[in-house]
Amino acid sequence: MDDAGNTASMTAAGALLMRLKALGVDYIFANSGTDFPPIIEGAAQALHDGISLPEMIVAPHEHAALGMAHGVYLASGQPQAIMLHTNVGLANGAIGAINAATDHVPMLLMSGRTPTTEQGRFGARTVPIGWGQEMRDQTALVREASKWDYELRFPEQTAELLDRALAIAGSTPKGPVYLSLPREALCEPCGTIDRTAPQQMTAAQSFAGKADIRQAAKLLADAKRPLIIIQHGTGSEEAFQALSQLAEAWSVPVCQYWAIALGVPYNHNCYIGMNPGPWLADADVVLAIDTLTPWSPDIHAPPADCKVIYLGPDPLQSRFPVRNFQADLSIACETADGILALAKALTKQTAKRKAAISKRQPK
Repeated sequence: MDDAGNTASMTAAGALLMRLKALGVDYIFANSGTDFPPIIEGAAQALHDGISLPEMIVAPHEHAALGMAHGVYLASGQPQAIMLHTNVGLANGAIGAINAATDHVPMLLMSGRTPTTEQGRFGARTVPIGWGQEMRDQTALVREASKWDYELRFPEQTAELLDRALAIAGSTPKGPVYLSLPREALCEPCGTIDRTAPQQMTAAQSFAGKADIRQAAKLLADAKRPLIIIQHGTGSEEAFQALSQLAEAWSVPVCQYWAIALGVPYNHNCYIGMNPGPWLADADVVLAIDTLTPWSPDIHAPPADCKVIYLGPDPLQSRFPVRNFQADLSIACETADGILALAKALTKQTAKRKAAISKRQPK
């Protein structure tokens, strides 16, 4: 390592570990196999050179590894990394990838790729299982749950691919990305590495348009029987408080249908439970906040003249081919930002609507 912080003679595996730390990844949840020798050697070299790396946490099962990365993000707001063993480890982790995609949880999922060379190259196949784990399309195991996927082709690509992967994972709507790691590429040297190089690209965040927020606020302010349905929480503590105050100020019933995170406290005056049916049947405006499904079409139905507003990172849930819910206004944004913007817009109209608000109370 020179005075500028550059590290020479590092393999792609070592560069991968070092770059992840530089990008803010604190943990790599791993379940290892024959693809890991260059990773272990890269970590050993970094330890010898005094280079800080993400903490490697050995997970007894791949599903647990994905679950831990999922949980760390929910607790910290920082995406983490997972490294699994070829196709078999990736197959065991696929369910966790589906969970992360549905919950808009960013993470970098990696797995080794069985060497494609049989001899004559460092990192080539050395044991019979190298033939047994070969797949034509290993990425297919998680492609539908990944926002982006790629295979490391050349060692000098390592840093820039990680930059791109994490930028895409953190962009609205957030979600997992996948990088396949052939053992031959991990074993190759990638030249001098600049440890201080800034991230090449940053995540793109969507914000609600002012016109959409004004339209949503007007619909809710003019509503006689509004209803809020929320599933994936508010996105921040500030937005949690804002939604609670909005519901109280405007006397809007809040249903947490199939919720995995709270939108309002259970003891909130406007909380009506998990069944939207009775309120939905009478609603004239519904605000659905980050909902995969706001109700069950075979059980519930809004009135024909009801207006439905969707607000969230992917209001139309574009990952899913069939999802044909009414959507009169779709607002794509980070959930917390959208809630805060809507609460602010409604605050300006509260005084003019006091009489109307007093006439409606949650049933």
